[in-house]
Amino acid sequence: MMQVEFGWFLDRAPWAFNNPGLNAVRVGPLGFTGLLQTRLGITRPEVSHTDRVNQYTARLQELDQADAWFHHSFSVDPWSTAHELLDARDDLIANGWDGQLPAGATSELLRTLSALEHIGLPLSPALADDIADLVSALDSPLALGISTILLQHPRESFPEIWQRILDRLEARGTLVLEPGVAADAWPRITVLQAETEWEAAEHSAGWLASNSPNNAGLLPSTAVVTSHPTSVLDHYLGTHDLPRLGVGAKSRWRAQDQIIPLFMEVIWGPVNVQLLGEFLSLPVGPVRGRAARELLGALKAEPGTGGPAWKQALENIAADLERGPAIAAELDSLFSSALLLEESGVTGAQLAAKAAWLARRLGALAAHDEELKSTAAQLQTLLSLISGLPAVSRTDLRRIISSVMAESSSPLAPAEASPWLRLNHLSELMDDVDDVLWWGFQSASSPRARRWDAQDMAALAAVGVQLPTPESMAALQVSQTLAASQRCRNLLIVTTAQLDGERLEGNPLLEALVAAQPAKAGPSGTAELLRARVAAVTVSTDETIQDSRWHLACRSAALVPVPRRPITAPPASFGVGRRPDFLPVSLSFSQLGNLLGCSLAWVLDKKAKIRPADAESAPSGNKMIGTFVHKLVEELQHDLSSAHRAVPTPEEIEAKLEALLPHFASEFLLPGNSARLKNIRTIVLDSVMKFFSTLSAAGISIESVEHPFEKDLDLMVGGEPVTLPVKGSVDVVGIDDAGRPVVIDLKWSNRDKYRVSEVREGKALQLALYQWSLQEEGAQAAPAAYYLLKQGTFASTNPAFGNQLISEQDPETLWNKAVKAAEFSVEEVLNGRVTADPLVEAGRVAEGGPSGEELAAAAGRFYAKPPCTFCNFSRLCGLKGDFS
Repeated sequence: MMQVEFGWFLDRAPWAFNNPGLNAVRVGPLGFTGLLQTRLGITRPEVSHTDRVNQYTARLQELDQADAWFHHSFSVDPWSTAHELLDARDDLIANGWDGQLPAGATSELLRTLSALEHIGLPLSPALADDIADLVSALDSPLALGISTILLQHPRESFPEIWQRILDRLEARGTLVLEPGVAADAWPRITVLQAETEWEAAEHSAGWLASNSPNNAGLLPSTAVVTSHPTSVLDHYLGTHDLPRLGVGAKSRWRAQDQIIPLFMEVIWGPVNVQLLGEFLSLPVGPVRGRAARELLGALKAEPGTGGPAWKQALENIAADLERGPAIAAELDSLFSSALLLEESGVTGAQLAAKAAWLARRLGALAAHDEELKSTAAQLQTLLSLISGLPAVSRTDLRRIISSVMAESSSPLAPAEASPWLRLNHLSELMDDVDDVLWWGFQSASSPRARRWDAQDMAALAAVGVQLPTPESMAALQVSQTLAASQRCRNLLIVTTAQLDGERLEGNPLLEALVAAQPAKAGPSGTAELLRARVAAVTVSTDETIQDSRWHLACRSAALVPVPRRPITAPPASFGVGRRPDFLPVSLSFSQLGNLLGCSLAWVLDKKAKIRPADAESAPSGNKMIGTFVHKLVEELQHDLSSAHRAVPTPEEIEAKLEALLPHFASEFLLPGNSARLKNIRTIVLDSVMKFFSTLSAAGISIESVEHPFEKDLDLMVGGEPVTLPVKGSVDVVGIDDAGRPVVIDLKWSNRDKYRVSEVREGKALQLALYQWSLQEEGAQAAPAAYYLLKQGTFASTNPAFGNQLISEQDPETLWNKAVKAAEFSVEEVLNGRVTADPLVEAGRVAEGGPSGEELAAAAGRFYAKPPCTFCNFSRLCGLKGDFS
């Protein structure tokens, strides 16, 4: 015959620790229900809660009408409404409600739930129904094989329906034993107050490692309560050669758990480029690697789909991959040409058709990746829920996905066998132990109970349905935690002041535990005294060190001094020996600026090939807008050139802008961006019109846009001639009325101060490079200008553009200085002297030396400002102060 230990908080409790037995089990409501169902032969197949919500949604649809109490919520968010009402229904059923509306005053909620119970549509049973069925099922003559039930807490503290179940069991001859009177023995409580989780983990691991034998030569028995993930604690346990606890954090943000949510976002229009980039970058992504890289490269070049870069990527996929044309067509249909539009109405069948591709890919990948099998199963569950729906909104879809994609727990390292009893909450402790460590005390959860209207509770009580209140369930947990604490002699509670950078609130259980301790003589019960008693048992991490020993909660260890290991910044310069392979293959303006401004950044980018992920490189903000407006000007000029015109009409600009938005600035089409788009549209329309009008009035004819060039640059490096090709493209090349070439570079930035200063100070290297690239032997430098798109102004020394600026040096002098700077920087990297220039300069200036600009001026070289603002390597060089 079986002996059962039954308590409200024992569903996750381990079986007996000190005196295990074959015929003894420890269960909570879930476990006890399953045990009784098995003995009575009334078990049933499991049905997911998601399926039940879907079934309840159908019942609500049947009952819904314009004056229904739930109509407004249901019309806005049917899934969440069904989810909430089903939870309320299950709470009533689990406490013995039969679906009948009790007499007396009742709420609209209770009347709605009663009406829903009488609709003849299917609703699969759940735990609530199983508990309700036990009362009548125990009339069965089948033997249960249970001799004794040991209650964790008094019978009257259980919900009413469980008291009736215990009465039925007792009537069948099962002995139901109440808990005995607890001895008045309370543990010694120590509260460790650490600042961070890392500090708390270091001391907790040290405490577990300092388990010395007692007088009998036996190690004290220890229980570890883990109410918070233990990844940090496991790290410190490893430093003491102790086993890991392996409790992982629940999260829906793991890579395999993002496949379905991301896919279901990126198949809708307008396209969200950032989310599409994330989907294509998933480490276990459904899109084949080479195809994903091609599409990511297209998004980096043009932050939208369907444009030239996207089409070129599809052509590359079609040409390079097996089944290339079919794959390219699938990907284009999924993510560009056949996006779902919510305003057009989307059915569940349409969504299921789109997801068929994902189902096939997951099926193929799951054959080689076990973790993806659960993802494939979740997708099938999702498709079964949505495929028959006549209409699915994005809100509904997100709610359904949230229900299907449950949070999963995956620790960084699995748990290992240990000598400790492991618990999730102290209320689960049923065995006597010497010591308890409570890790993550502030994260310990409290039982949840629905709060019902008083009139509903009174009406239900009149028909024998007693609903527990949140207060009664919280009080039960407190009483069981206090009772469990009496089963240990030494209780160490670990608390932290902050977690993940946020301050943590305390747990009221601490005051209850301390208040239960025998009080010393004097007044008691006041809040001031209780705070004083809590403070008396609290120890900070600094207070654990006394007389060269570490002491905490009756355990101690000797401290051994270790030499301090200073944190040092990475070197600002590197000498790697002569490196002929560091010779640039070619140069562009951006490469030249990086090489002159910071040779370390140039080497890491061009020689070490360290680059951010393509998903991180998809332009947004000002960079995206700049790319978009560049393309707008290019497309408009192409049309104007074909028609032999110089200035577009406002209608032509607006039409072209609308046509290019999805391909180059799809971010503006997403919900919530209408105000930004309206503002940008106004600025761009005015600025582009002013650009063409000003050039036409100045007699400048545009010859080409995005004009490519390649020209050899002759350098003298270390006494040897070196020729490097310089490649790039000029935004706009024109011809003025004197027949001279004109160079214009388009810029989009929030302020014009920087570009105007460049021109005034004669430091506009980009314009000087473009002028050199187009300059014929013996000819004067071409007129050049920046056009500042956001401000609608030109920055130039040429009067033709208006607002003429006076420069401190001419373009030829600037370019000659830039050539000298290039010769110097190339020689430096060829000789293996690679420097983080801003850090070297800062150190030199701190010692009273000259600045980099002063050194360059003395040597007749151009000084390029280091590109730190937009650099991807500022952590590697230590500029951001992270020396890890």
